[in-house]
Amino acid sequence: MMAAVTTNIVNGIPFPVLVDQAKYDALRDFPLRSDDFFLVTHIKSGTTWLQQISKLVKIKGEKTSTKDEDKHIFETCPWFEVIGKEAAMSVPSPRLFKTHLPYHMIPGGDPASSVAKFIYVARNPKDVAVSLYHHSRLLTHCEFDGDWDCFFELFMEGKCEMGSWFDHVSDWWKHRDAKNILFLKYEDMKRDLPAAVMSISKFMGYDLDQATIENIAEQSSFESMKANPLANPQHFEPLKNNFKDTGGNFIRKGIVGDWKNHFNEEQLARFNAEYAKRMAGTGLEYD
Repeated sequence: MMAAVTTNIVNGIPFPVLVDQAKYDALRDFPLRSDDFFLVTHIKSGTTWLQQISKLVKIKGEKTSTKDEDKHIFETCPWFEVIGKEAAMSVPSPRLFKTHLPYHMIPGGDPASSVAKFIYVARNPKDVAVSLYHHSRLLTHCEFDGDWDCFFELFMEGKCEMGSWFDHVSDWWKHRDAKNILFLKYEDMKRDLPAAVMSISKFMGYDLDQATIENIAEQSSFESMKANPLANPQHFEPLKNNFKDTGGNFIRKGIVGDWKNHFNEEQLARFNAEYAKRMAGTGLEYD
């Protein structure tokens, strides 16, 4: 094992090893549709949570008999750049795709001008760093066995999966007012999940009543998802060998502020200074 995270460099950005340059290059000319929805995050920012909510919104909104409720969220909302072009093309419309692609790497060039629609969730980068640290220690393909202090340096240098949080988030944040982009903050979703579900359902074009919204929120709670084999990545058969047998969980805590249990004073000062420098004038702030 190494005190570094194993990645594949794609267009200069460290991606999970499940993605490579050839697989991404084949997606550059992927034909997008007007009923495509891409669920976008920097890694460890509530992606699985967003998949569960969107899957349930689609099922409840279409109000038709479907087998999607019996499928894992990684089937109903597959990872776009991992499954590749051929598999993505075979997904029936309306298509839901999970992706960690940076803004400038979305097929078609400029997402704000795309026929497709995008839901982006941004999380406090300190909590992202901590979640990604535990993720990197749990997933076998990361080949990481270092401690928090080691990982903190990797995160600051953009040498972990998906590279710089600042680059990824700021590019999407700049286009948050586009009609086909819904930009959400993880912390706001935690504060009022039914309101987030309502925003997502309206953006997806579904008019759901309050009882349905509350039901989706309940099924998308941390406790419900952790206990639900169809919402927990560790129960997705193709990925089962990707997890170390350490007792750790992919759905670990799902809380706001866990960074306080990891950052020391020096790390906090360095990170705050970097955030102030990189995000100055953007208006994107976290408590």
